[in-house]
Amino acid sequence: MESAKTLRFPQPATWEVASLTVEDAHQVLLEHYDREQVPLRRYLSFLGMDVESARETVQESFLKLHEHLLAGGDRTNLRAWLYRVAHNLARNAQSSFRASRTDLLADVSVAGEPAADEASAEDELLEKERMTRLRDAINQLSPAQKECLVLRSQGFKYREIAEVLSLSVSTVAENVQRGLDKVKELL
Repeated sequence: MESAKTLRFPQPATWEVASLTVEDAHQVLLEHYDREQVPLRRYLSFLGMDVESARETVQESFLKLHEHLLAGGDRTNLRAWLYRVAHNLARNAQSSFRASRTDLLADVSVAGEPAADEASAEDELLEKERMTRLRDAINQLSPAQKECLVLRSQGFKYREIAEVLSLSVSTVAENVQRGLDKVKELL
């Protein structure tokens, strides 16, 4: 009679998550704030938040990031973690207060970005028309397609978008592709 052999797979090495000092946590927080606060606010605007609510949600997200860092939380992908927290806070705010959807692209340009060279009145009119067509096309996308495209435009990989939105990678890829196809069709 043969005895059953137990297969043993090597266990992944556990990561030692060294807790950060308050100063180190503050430094990490500032680095992420400098890099992510404007794109995060834009993302929240695309989700339908008004400007002031988006600012408050960004602040609350960074406060939660600071708490996460001080508690010795996982630091492997803080950018995706931050967007996930902001996404959840936005959804909670929208469902609890039944926030009305506003013009999704009304506040896309944010102070602090480099100003473009002076454009002619014709160039400005053409740009305004292009943005209106783009806004109309984006407004015709499903919420999932819109969210996936906005995160993709922020430089997130499909895997990271899936993590932020709690979707599968294949669903993210499908939403991005269908969203792009629809925008191209409408433009």
